[in-house]
Amino acid sequence: MKLPSIDECNSIIKKYGMPRNIELHTQKVRGVANFLAKKILEKRFVDLDVVDRGALMHDFMKMHCIENDCRHAAEAGRVMASLGYPVFGEILKLHGLEEVLNFDANVSIEAKIVWYADKRVNHDKVVLLSERYAYLKERYGSKSTEKMNQIISTEKPAFDLEKELLSLANVSEKLGEFNG
Repeated sequence: MKLPSIDECNSIIKKYGMPRNIELHTQKVRGVANFLAKKILEKRFVDLDVVDRGALMHDFMKMHCIENDCRHAAEAGRVMASLGYPVFGEILKLHGLEEVLNFDANVSIEAKIVWYADKRVNHDKVVLLSERYAYLKERYGSKSTEKMNQIISTEKPAFDLEKELLSLANVSEKLGEFNG
């Protein structure tokens, strides 16, 4: 898979104006994703560079989409494809909350790790998946019954994914070994 360099990633992030709070979130997600990827690598192949860049870039379009009413995961994939990284862009497209509903054996382990690491970080703190879901329900689910149902529909697949990844990584849900 063709990947942007770290310098290219940082230039893209700068171009789209990632605010400090999202940068702090991203740093923590990157730490969790890289930790899990390295642990999983002990049992099966994981492309560590894809995980690292995916975690680094997962929210680079967040502010743009808040300001322009678009879906940041899809928009990130579109932008990366336009820059010559279409396969990498697909990893970014898959980090949105509801994408877990379509995760199957054809979805790369790298995309699953980035998705999961993102959901384990609330703002810039590593939290249990149950805590993250409580936050999502309170913050976004209260906006509409449709949004609440969407969040609830992703819970079981999210916890199933957690079980799969943590088993592969041989770590507990508390990520006690992660010091971030």
